[in-house]
Amino acid sequence: MDVFVLGRKQTVPDEVRSIAEAKLARLARLAPVLERAEVQLTSDRDGSGVPRQVCQVTMTGHGYTVRAKAAAAEAPVAVDLVVDKLEHQVERLKGKLVGRSHPRHTRTVAGA
Repeated sequence: MDVFVLGRKQTVPDEVRSIAEAKLARLARLAPVLERAEVQLTSDRDGSGVPRQVCQVTMTGHGYTVRAKAAAAEAPVAVDLVVDKLEHQVERLKGKLVGRSHPRHTRTVAGA
């Protein structure tokens, strides 16, 4: 999977970049149809003026798109939160793909 980590109006630390790449590579094993992941990290302030880090991830491939967004006080925590959300969505996508590839078994009544 190709992982692109971008920082909007900031530079992304190498530690956060490596964490994001490792966690998204683990997700790629769950759904190999997703080929590209784009991670955007931004700095924002919440309603009370406290700074927070926002992480938004878009995964695409073979006509499928999965998106998630999470915010936390620190960037590594935001990455963890967004990966948890993505994991749930990727599991649902995998279930749909597997369900389509297996034929449905229908029961027929013989001798009726």
